[in-house]
Amino acid sequence: MRDLRARLARVAASTVTTTTSRVAVMPTSEACFLRETAVPLDEIGAGLYDLNPEALLPIDAGFAQRNERLPELSRLLFLDTETTGLGMGAGTVAFLVGLGWIEGDAFLVRQYLMRDYSEEPLLLEAFAGLLPRFDAFVTYNGKTFDLPLLENRLTMHRMRHVDLRRPHLDLLYPTRRVWRLRLRDCTLGNIERRVLDCGREDDLPGSEVPERYFTYLKTGDFSLLEDVLRHNLRDVQTLAKLLLRLARVFEKPEQQDFFEDVFSVGRALARDGNREAARVCFRVAGSGKPIQVAAEARMLLARSHRQDRQFAEAEAVYAEMINRGEGGVAPYVELAKIAEHRRRDFALALRHTEAALERLALRERLGGAVDEEESCALHVRRARLLRRISMMNNHTTKENAQWDS
Repeated sequence: MRDLRARLARVAASTVTTTTSRVAVMPTSEACFLRETAVPLDEIGAGLYDLNPEALLPIDAGFAQRNERLPELSRLLFLDTETTGLGMGAGTVAFLVGLGWIEGDAFLVRQYLMRDYSEEPLLLEAFAGLLPRFDAFVTYNGKTFDLPLLENRLTMHRMRHVDLRRPHLDLLYPTRRVWRLRLRDCTLGNIERRVLDCGREDDLPGSEVPERYFTYLKTGDFSLLEDVLRHNLRDVQTLAKLLLRLARVFEKPEQQDFFEDVFSVGRALARDGNREAARVCFRVAGSGKPIQVAAEARMLLARSHRQDRQFAEAEAVYAEMINRGEGGVAPYVELAKIAEHRRRDFALALRHTEAALERLALRERLGGAVDEEESCALHVRRARLLRRISMMNNHTTKENAQWDS
């Protein structure tokens, strides 16, 4: 194929509109349709330009592990596609590819649109021509959809030389870790409304995008695609806004407005091994509501202390849970484990075990369901502790007898 750069060098912008953002539209018969929009960084969010690459670490620890060094923000390629369907079959095509990146004082969004199926190779070539400038992708569900689809289309057009293998920061996963507990619905639209406060009032629903494109192919009326282009433009901008918001969340996780979010970030930090920061979140979440979240926060706080061999701190948390009536028999069992295996105080472990059995018996008397496996495990623990206490007493008795003799 002829070099795309040579083609675009001959193309001048046909229209330039002066709005808050700078827009250039460059249609030509020798390439797919291209629209470029320069959005001031302040519209994306204060601080995006100054965001330190290190801020990406807590968002996705695996992303950092897949990089020898963290990419500069200007080397991140934000990507979102609009497709003819949601499947991954041969008939599904990405007819619009939106790409965004930081350039100077602007967030530049370049949109490649195929006006007919014959322009798909041109779209793919244009997309491939940009890739060497960037070190990593940023998407929303791009790992399972956008990038595999583009890879399939490149293969279909025998463009196997195009290498899409790059570190990939898929914001869907950290978004779920932070907000799913509170919001349940983590679609990008709901995140915009409930987290980013930038909901759309006049947006074309994503479910209507394929039909809109098919109608355009039948009628040739390009105005039908303006809503699609605007929808895609907003999606790409939202990726940048969401990345900045996630960085701010992990920078000060204990200062989130909702206890559920503080708890969720703490759980994410604990999973990635940042236990001290996680414990700060669990303490804050344990002081709030909902009650179930507070109780689980205390349980995870105690577990974190145990992982760092801070047994006295863990015991204090379990004791607080018992005083609050939280956690069922779990706090008793954990106290019994610490007493038996760490303190070697079998009598204390037995008292905690019997307290747990009494709680199970009370639950049964009140008509509650009793986990037979849990009950069996407690009886096994009780029997073992009784044997150990008996052996210890017998040993003490023999020693005393030897001294007496």
